[in-house]
Amino acid sequence: MGLLDGLIKQGLGAGQGGSALGGLMDLVTKNPQILAAVAGLLSTRDTTIGGSGGLGELNSVFQKKGLGDMMSSWISSGPNPPISATQVTDVLGTETMGQFASKAGVPTGEAGSILAGLLPIMIDKLTPDGKLPDTNSLEGTLSSLFPKLG
Repeated sequence: MGLLDGLIKQGLGAGQGGSALGGLMDLVTKNPQILAAVAGLLSTRDTTIGGSGGLGELNSVFQKKGLGDMMSSWISSGPNPPISATQVTDVLGTETMGQFASKAGVPTGEAGSILAGLLPIMIDKLTPDGKLPDTNSLEGTLSSLFPKLG
């Protein structure tokens, strides 16, 4: 099962009963640019969202902003604690949030909620061994998403 399939399956499974994650997965299914924008944020090759630091830099920023334990839990094999839209915005900053919203085709005001729902899942799925993947492995996994995004 691919990363995209796993995300949708996890989101739809969690979405039964009308949860926010289920609504988010519906939104992603209708607007695949959202997932492409998240992949861009996590990629070292896509400099359009947050520069070229990718997942490694995102991990560093979470550490610097006092949320390193949260990021570490997403990377580890344990449970993934939630993050709020406000926390995501505080970590990433308004410029990166605007870049994400533009690429995802969503209003800037919704970007934090979308990332709060997707980042824990994406990072968990990209780190199945409980550690950050090397750049080539990460980029290979991320680039495998794009054919599925149509």
